[in-house]
Amino acid sequence: MVRSPRSLWDAPARVWFQHNRRLPPVVASPPIRPAAPAGPAQRRFAAFAWVVLAYNVAVILWGAYVRAAGAGNGCGDNWPLCDGQFLPAHPQIKMLIEFLHRATSGVDAVLVFGLLAGAVWLYPKRHVVRRGAAAAALFIVTEALLGAALVLFQWVGQNTSPARIAADATHLANTLCLLAALALTAIWASGVAAPRRAPGWRLNLAIIAVLTTAICGAVAALADTLFPAQSLTVALRQDFSGSTALLERLRVIHPAVAIVAGLYLLWLVFDGLPRPGQRLARDLGYGLAAAVLVQWAGGALDVLLLAPVPMQMLHLASADLLWILLLLLTAATMAEA
Repeated sequence: MVRSPRSLWDAPARVWFQHNRRLPPVVASPPIRPAAPAGPAQRRFAAFAWVVLAYNVAVILWGAYVRAAGAGNGCGDNWPLCDGQFLPAHPQIKMLIEFLHRATSGVDAVLVFGLLAGAVWLYPKRHVVRRGAAAAALFIVTEALLGAALVLFQWVGQNTSPARIAADATHLANTLCLLAALALTAIWASGVAAPRRAPGWRLNLAIIAVLTTAICGAVAALADTLFPAQSLTVALRQDFSGSTALLERLRVIHPAVAIVAGLYLLWLVFDGLPRPGQRLARDLGYGLAAAVLVQWAGGALDVLLLAPVPMQMLHLASADLLWILLLLLTAATMAEA
């Protein structure tokens, strides 16, 4: 094959151009360093954070048993001592129930402040794990103060005043904030990235809806404890009667709010959230949807069985799980770029 004269000059010209052109100086760019993997100390801290979260759920359930058993005044109007003593000498059953709740709450405070100390030691300033642990420490302090107010102002036992209703609702809201701070601390310590965007109005509305449902549930549970019904028919008559106590009339609000909030959460999981393809957010969404169905089933059984104490505690446990799943889903969604 005969090559053209132009092609004969192309190769030498290219070689001369490559050797004689003025190239710009090459500036070495710094290497891209991936995020450092969590070391053994961080992994142990994350495991400890999940343990503290689980322990708090157990303390909350025991507190619900204290309320259901009418043992909130078991230690009298003394706080933090029980009946004026550090260790009651001859405790009755109600005193023992309340004393165990105070003791486990004290251990809880130690664990939460230990979590804060570990976060300060292991993570730099302004790190999300530090902020989550600091928020948990703040809410454990307010939790103790609200519990003290219930005892000192005698908003326990058979007290049916509006002040007690407001105090119980505020106490529960603070408890949920404590769980939220612990859950976020645990998931951030486990490797989920810091928030990269705001949660958006859909998730904010979901948090408000669940928080409202939980507060209404606390009022309903208090009504079930103070005004137990002999039958479902009598209970419904009390709920819609204008001559019954305020707590009994407020009890009917909880199921209605729970149904609306649950429907919204199901829509949020299956249609309302963006679909970035992140497996963690997807799995947490499915878990949240399952928790909604479990809550509905537990609420129905609670009503049909006239709110026995074990059923109330199971219903509260599933409610805490739903709340935690919602916060974990929010953290996973906010971590997406």
